[in-house]
Amino acid sequence: YVLTQGEALTIVNAGAQPSFVVTEPGLYTIHTLVYDDSTLDLGIVEFGVTTGVDVNNLLIQGGGSICASLDVAGAPVTVEECNGDCLANAGTLTAFEEAVCLTNGEATFGAEGNGNELVPAGYEVIYVLTSGAGLVIEQVNAAPVFTVVDTGSYTIHTLVYDPATLDLTIVEFGVTTGVDVNSLLIQGGGSICASLDVAGAPVQVVDCNTICNVNAGTLTATADEVCLTNGAASISATPNNDAFKPAGFERIFVLTQGTELVIVNASVTPNFVVDAPGLYTIHTLAFNPSTISLSGIEFGVTTGFDVNALLVQGGGSICGSLDVAGAPVQVNNCDDLNAWPNPATAELTLELQGLGNGRVELDILDAQGARTAISTSIAADQPIHRLDISDLRPGQYMVRVITSNGVRTVRFAKIDR
Repeated sequence: YVLTQGEALTIVNAGAQPSFVVTEPGLYTIHTLVYDDSTLDLGIVEFGVTTGVDVNNLLIQGGGSICASLDVAGAPVTVEECNGDCLANAGTLTAFEEAVCLTNGEATFGAEGNGNELVPAGYEVIYVLTSGAGLVIEQVNAAPVFTVVDTGSYTIHTLVYDPATLDLTIVEFGVTTGVDVNSLLIQGGGSICASLDVAGAPVQVVDCNTICNVNAGTLTATADEVCLTNGAASISATPNNDAFKPAGFERIFVLTQGTELVIVNASVTPNFVVDAPGLYTIHTLAFNPSTISLSGIEFGVTTGFDVNALLVQGGGSICGSLDVAGAPVQVNNCDDLNAWPNPATAELTLELQGLGNGRVELDILDAQGARTAISTSIAADQPIHRLDISDLRPGQYMVRVITSNGVRTVRFAKIDR
C-alpha cells in the first residue's frame, strides 16, 4: 500500500497495511500496488520526490512495459488541523437492519456504534431519532433503539454534549431538526463544543403487508474479461452497497450463462468457478424464504427471466428483487490465440485455433481500449494470419478477436525498428 500527498500524488510512505500516520495537514491518498518484485524494483521510489504517476508510467496500464497494477484513484483522505479546545466526536453508527416491517401497528429498530466516538470527561451521550429528509427530531433515548408507529424514513444519530453548555430543553419534538441543533455546534458553524453524527444510521420502516419494498442492489464485476486456464476460470463481483433488504429477507448470488440468462449456479457469495468459455453474469437475488422456494430452480434449465417473472417487479405476485442486468463477465479460452513476435515492429503474426464457424472479426485496440484503424474479418478456419502494423505508433496494444464462441484477446507491444 502506497501513501501519496497532494494533487501531484507525491509518494511519502509505503507499507504492508493500508494504514498510515501523518504529521501534517493536507490531502493524502492510499493506493494499492500489485506487483512482481522481480520486474518492478521499488528501490527507484524516493519518498517526497517520486510520484504515483511516475510509477504508473512504468506499468502496462500506464503505457509502460511492466506487468503490475496501481490503483491510481485510491482512497483520498483530507487531514485538517482540528480545534484543540473541542475534542468531542460522535463517531458513526450502523443500523441493525436497513429496513424493518411495521407489525401490529409498530416497528422497533436500532443501531450500534462503530467504536470511533470520543467522549471527553464531563460529557454525556444520547441518541436522537429523526424522520424524513428534513431530519425532524422525533425522540431521544439513552440507547440507540427506538419504537415508532408510522412508516417512513428514520435516522438514528449520536449526540456527544456537555449538559452545562447545550440545553436540550430547546428541542421541540416534531418541530426542531437535527440541522437546527447542528447549527449551534462548532462543527456546524456555531459556538458550542459538542458533536452530532448528522449522517447517522438510516432505517426505512415499511408496511410489508401492502408494499413490496425490497431492492437486490447492483454489482460490479472484478474483471470484465478473464481467461480459462487449465480448464477453469474464477469470476467474481462486488456489491455496490445499494441494496434494500427488509428484515426476514435473504440474499443469494445467482450465476447465469449466455444472453438467455440460463441459471447454472448459486452461492451466498458473488464468487464462482466455471469450466467453459462464454458470457456469464452474476446477479443478486433478495427474497423471502417463506414466499419463494429456491428448490424450484433447475440448473441449466431455469433462466433469470423465469425467476423475474415470478416477482412483483417482473409482473408476478411474489415480493422479491432480482438484479436482472447483473455483472457480466466474458470468459475467454486465451490459449487459443497467440501473437508473435512480441514486441513487434512492422508485422504481427496471429495463431488462431478453435474459433468456431463462419467469419471472425479482428480488431487492434490501444492501451485505453479504443479501436485503431486496423480492423478486418477473416475465416474462422484460417489458423495463421499476418497483420501489417507498420503504421501503428510505438506502445502497448491488444488484439481482440470476436468469434461465434466468444471474445479472445492477446496483448503485444509495438516498437520502432
